[in-house]
Amino acid sequence: MNQPWYRDVYRRSVVDMHISDGDPTFLSEFDAQKYVEMLTRSQVQSAVVYGHSHVGLCYFPTKVGAMHPGLKGRNLLGEVIELCHRRDIRVVIYASVIFDVWAYRHHPDWRIIGPDGQDVAARSRYGVCCPNSPYRDYVVALAEEICREFDFEGLRFDMTFWPHVCYCRHCQRRFAAEVGGELPRIIHWEDPRWVAFQRKREDWLVEFAALITAAVKRLKPQASVEHQASTYANNWRFGVTYRLAQQNDFLQGDFYGDSLSGSFARKVFQNLSENLPGGFETTISVDLRNYTALKPRELLLTKASAALADGCAFIFIDSIDPLGTLNPLVYERMGSVFNETKVYEPYLGGKPCQDVAIYLSTESKCDFADNGKRVDDPNLSAKVPHVEAALSVAKSLLDHHIPFGVITKRNLRDLARYQVIVLPNVLMMDEEEAQAFREYVHCGGALYASRYTSLITKDGKRQEDFLLADVLGVSYQGETRENFTYIAPTAGAEALFAPYTAQHPLGLTDSQVRVAARPGATILGTLTLPYTDPADPYHFSSIHNNPPGRRTDHPALVHNRFGQGQAIYAAGDLESLDPHREVFVRLIRLLARPFACEADAPKVVEVTLFHQEDKHRFIINLVNFQPEQPNIPVEGIRVRLRLDGKRVRRVAILPAERELGYTVRGDYAEFTVPRLETFTMVALDYR
Repeated sequence: MNQPWYRDVYRRSVVDMHISDGDPTFLSEFDAQKYVEMLTRSQVQSAVVYGHSHVGLCYFPTKVGAMHPGLKGRNLLGEVIELCHRRDIRVVIYASVIFDVWAYRHHPDWRIIGPDGQDVAARSRYGVCCPNSPYRDYVVALAEEICREFDFEGLRFDMTFWPHVCYCRHCQRRFAAEVGGELPRIIHWEDPRWVAFQRKREDWLVEFAALITAAVKRLKPQASVEHQASTYANNWRFGVTYRLAQQNDFLQGDFYGDSLSGSFARKVFQNLSENLPGGFETTISVDLRNYTALKPRELLLTKASAALADGCAFIFIDSIDPLGTLNPLVYERMGSVFNETKVYEPYLGGKPCQDVAIYLSTESKCDFADNGKRVDDPNLSAKVPHVEAALSVAKSLLDHHIPFGVITKRNLRDLARYQVIVLPNVLMMDEEEAQAFREYVHCGGALYASRYTSLITKDGKRQEDFLLADVLGVSYQGETRENFTYIAPTAGAEALFAPYTAQHPLGLTDSQVRVAARPGATILGTLTLPYTDPADPYHFSSIHNNPPGRRTDHPALVHNRFGQGQAIYAAGDLESLDPHREVFVRLIRLLARPFACEADAPKVVEVTLFHQEDKHRFIINLVNFQPEQPNIPVEGIRVRLRLDGKRVRRVAILPAERELGYTVRGDYAEFTVPRLETFTMVALDYR
């Protein structure tokens, strides 16, 4: 049986075609031959081709929906598919769901309705439909029609998320039947009814995706199915949890942030995707709005190289002109980029070597500061404390070249793969997760947990004590009133906190949880409070800040032995603040033995490691990703790789197979990468 099409396809494209029918000239100049010629020029191996857009119009004669009138009955989709297949380009058909202007305008009963009973998209160009309405049947019928009419390799359903909290009659009816009563309109993450509504939103979204995926698989079992995968770290409103990934053959999503957010997203895909490689997607333009302003070639090469370093495909997004034409410069530029990256593709694969795992709780993407606010309150928090803490942890590990991954509840059975697991202010946790972490530590694992981790369950119930109290070595006693607090080192722990001291302790821009240490736990740091309550505008010690003034004996950083393993608990999420990265990394090193890979490199360099056991080979990738492009080359990067008893046969730069000198010291092989411009791949072959 042939392997799935996506397994060895690393060069991919998307051409956005969200073109309205507002002008009779729109799409009048579309030329399928020129379109596919542009794809060929870019050297892509697969292309996402539009069958249906956000506008809701189809690019083929349809009996289910509405065809774009600018095509005058022409089967644009069919023409492009045929020409792509002649060029050996795999085709993934694009269909927009939930964002569907035609369906929204023609079926008012399908619309997403706000808590005030009003249409949430009344003043927007993006018409949005509720997946609990009969719209779901329409989407399934459209998917079935595409499957019957076309030969293709995959189907992508974009925008599978909740753009708003919906209060339409269909959602109300389902909630009343499944939970009971009216839909809650007040956010409160410790109110079981509100949390039950959120969990239902998550369930309903997975059910909607499952209906679509099943419809495709019934008719095209060999075709891949994707649902937009850029939302797993987005806030609670999107309703996206790790369970949605099960409705995807692989995860692929578009991202527009910096090198940190890209690295984090790709590592989510590594451990959450049902199959690999995942796909990292971004615009070739500076953003979606300004699609004629192209990113420099150097930046595109760096982003494509970073995707390869994480074993991901790279996908560029272009936008078609409303008349139906493409800019040749886009495809020449991407052809030049892919010409450089494709030489590494034969060497990709293997198992990521990741010593530290960051736990992403997809049910904890909320902010307790919103408790008591209405769903439509314009002042709802823009923060996602758990995700922000997780990203900050990733930044700390990247800066110190510590191999890490990002895991979710999907990976609970694989915890033993990691030396250390970080639970960064995990706001909600269930018994299954708590038990998995307990067993992991008891059997020799190491855990770092902060602030609210395991205090509140996923049904919104605050526990009398942490679910992981025995593992963490602390018991819950409340929370500080003060929203600016400090952690001071105890005697013997000063080196962990440097440059902070008892007199000038580590400051946190938030409250801390008050805890008591359990017998046997070691207190590394204690709570220090400012002289006065920062919320009091009339009584203060210093007008600009809140200096430390009241030392306490309350534990704020605790190290505990549990079974054969150990844990560190921080009463505040110190991992979230940039100035405390060195302290956080020292805590991780306290919990860990030597890492699988280490590098003497600047922070702008990311190092990733893969083990290809069947080839007796390690692949070490180095990416130079500087804020300003082009990159300034980095000279003489020293790399150390733990051998675990293996005997080195050779070290070589790929694909040139240029051998590097190396030394073996203890259980580590050491070698120097003489010069890193943007991307270097090194193979260490062993006996």
